This record gives sequence, C-alpha cells and structure tokens, in this order.
Amino acid sequence: MRYIGNKTRLLTFILRTLEKERIAVGSVHDAFAGTASVSRALKSEGWRVYSSDLLMSSYVFQRAYVVADAADPLLKEMAGELARVEPKVGFISRHFSPAGGTTSAGRMYFTPENAGRIDASREALDAWRKERKIGDDDYYLLLAAIIEGADRVANTAGVYASYMKRWQPNARRPFEIAPEVPIKGAQPARAHLMDATEAARNIGEVDLLYIDPPYNSRQYVAYYHIPEILARGWSDMAPAIRGKVGLLAGEEGRSQWSHGRRVQRLFSGLLADSAARYALVSFNSEGHLKPEALESLLAKAAIDGKVSHFNQRYRRYRADSDREGRRYHADFALEHLYLVRLR
Repeated sequence: MRYIGNKTRLLTFILRTLEKERIAVGSVHDAFAGTASVSRALKSEGWRVYSSDLLMSSYVFQRAYVVADAADPLLKEMAGELARVEPKVGFISRHFSPAGGTTSAGRMYFTPENAGRIDASREALDAWRKERKIGDDDYYLLLAAIIEGADRVANTAGVYASYMKRWQPNARRPFEIAPEVPIKGAQPARAHLMDATEAARNIGEVDLLYIDPPYNSRQYVAYYHIPEILARGWSDMAPAIRGKVGLLAGEEGRSQWSHGRRVQRLFSGLLADSAARYALVSFNSEGHLKPEALESLLAKAAIDGKVSHFNQRYRRYRADSDREGRRYHADFALEHLYLVRLR
C-alpha cells in the first residue's frame, strides 16, 4: 500500500544495522507499526514480534501480515468469491464515488463500478464473520486484501487527503482482491490497537523497542481515512464523516506525536515506560526533532550514555509532481537510525 513513511525500501538498512551491531534475534516491540512492513521483516528473521498502532487499518495489517501464521487452503477461492459478489451501493459508493449523487458531494475517489464492488465485498466479509464461516486470521487476511485492492484503484496521488479531478488510469482498472499467504513465525506474535506507550507497558520485557513515530504534523487518520473506514466497517454503525473529502469525525486515531511541542516529552516517556533492553529509533531528516535534540534525549535514556548513529540517503515520498505554486525542496531525504542500550 502507498503509505507515507513506509519503510519497505529501508528494510535492508534496518536489518543490516541490527546485524552489524550484533543485536541478537529475540523479542521486539514495533511501537508504530503502520503497514507492518518492519514487523513482517523482523518476523521473517525469527523475531518474536509485538506490534502496536492507534489506527484500525494498521491493526488489520498487523493481524494479517504478522500475527497470522497460516491461512485456509481455500483462501484464494474465498477471495475470488468475494470479488464476484454482485456490486451494491453501500457506504463507499454513497460517500466516495459519483454513484452517491449529492450524498458524495462529487467525490471521485472510486469509479461507481469499483465502489460497488468494494462495498459488496466488504459487507459480505463481515457477514461471513458473523456467520462464523471464517476464522479470525482469514478474516484479517481478506480484509487487508480488500484495503490494498481498494488502494490500487483509488483515484488519488497516493494519500486520501484529496482526490484527482479526472479519472487516472489505475482508477479505471477493475477492483481485485489478492490476499497474501502469511509466513510462519518462529514464535507467536501479538498486535495491539493502542498508543505506543500504553502498549509498551502492556507488553513488558522485550529485547528491542523499534520506534518509528510520525515525523511531522500530518495526522495519518486524515491522510488515510478511507482505508481506516474500510478497516472499521459499517455493518454495526456507519462512520460519521465531515468536510469536503469526507474525513472521519471525532478524535479517534489522532496521534499526540504529530504535535511538535509534545514529541520530546512523549519520546522520553516511551523510553522510560518500555522494559526493552535496546531501542532502535528510525527518524527522518524532515522530522519535528532536530538530530541533536533527539540524540540528547536518547543519551539521557541510555544506560551508558552512548548513542550509535547511522544514516542512509533515500528518495523521499512524493504524492504529486512539481507544479506552479508548489515546489518540493528536495527529492531525497536522510533516514537516521539511532541505537541505545536502555538497561
């Protein structure tokens, strides 16, 4: 899935750093799991993974790609059955496609055909779960596939803060559901739908705490409100939405870490409340904290006052192209990794 801050391109850098610093495979808390790419990579390396995030969409990915160890042999057939359910006008059609008429306020996130198929498959999946036709692992594997499939045909530039005013080529492609077969973990994993610090207290002792917090004032629940709606569903209660692009109303899923003045205090609190032996911090050169401020608070938390620092240059995420009135400052950014021993 297209996601700001996704570490897929930096997984080799992260794993290589752990190996270079001789951090043995053990238990890890991925405190800001996002799309679960780091959790999944660590699981494949034999780590026992505990993951956490505030967003339900992240929890779905954690359950599908980290917690699930096996899938029903008929998973692909089930996905095909969901994809063939007769399209219907449901929540997505009414609010995020032209099929909704005045209700959708002209939002062009999905073509009417794709919106109808997304609605039908999402509602059918909930019905299967209520009727106990599928287990939890298969439910989350299929739900993750629906979210990822919707993202592939979303008429956006990569985030959902706005939609394109003309149909893009990807938006005209048919919606498909292609679930991934999970990898078997060496040890059971656990996912947490909660704040990072609360999760750290809940998890207890681990060998490594991996911290990849929001870098700036972007609220992910706003940038990815449609994946979040798909994750939450609407069979029991329709989500309340507001504004021009149909953002989720309310405070649920909003992160305190996106407020620059609070980040240093939150960072220190997480390090203090975690019972991890080591902390590996992934931080971007465009983040709230300056490198020297982050290194200072990490040194205070370290048992020996030492902070190991590594960095790698990478092509930064761009949701759209340069245009009149808007120019990106740089195509590349620096990813920083900081490693400290906490106890």
